[in-house]
Amino acid sequence: MSTGKKFATIVLLALPLACLADTEADTQGEQPKLSCIKDFTFSHEFLARHPNAGAACREVAMKGGVKWVRFEAEITKVANHQVTANFIDSYNNSVATVTFQASPDARLEVNGTQTPYGKLKPGDQLTVWMPENKVGYYAEPGKLDNERLTLVSDDSAQR
Repeated sequence: MSTGKKFATIVLLALPLACLADTEADTQGEQPKLSCIKDFTFSHEFLARHPNAGAACREVAMKGGVKWVRFEAEITKVANHQVTANFIDSYNNSVATVTFQASPDARLEVNGTQTPYGKLKPGDQLTVWMPENKVGYYAEPGKLDNERLTLVSDDSAQR
């Protein structure tokens, strides 16, 4: 058998193994990216209060068997342990203004960094999460018991 035929035979035999290895890496690696539109269902109660929630959805993540939606908000006011923030859509348009309260030692993701709640200031980009099976805002996905932000007020339904 010529060298060219041997090489072709080796390549043809190795190809299925390479494809199998690639498929295994895909299934053992990260989960497929979830969609705000197809993979997350907002409750009727939540949509009644926040009709523009779908436009503000930035990401859906699975944590502890629960789907979580990520929102971004720009802080506009900080006073007396209360933070007011404009929830923004992917075009940076405000879709809701919400005021939260949390303990000063709570930590939130601000501008991509974990920051104590007591150090938030106007202009900061705040990241908040909400589980699919429960209405409420949280500092990070998977923390249903201890990172809940208390909702003081919101104007979402008025928009």
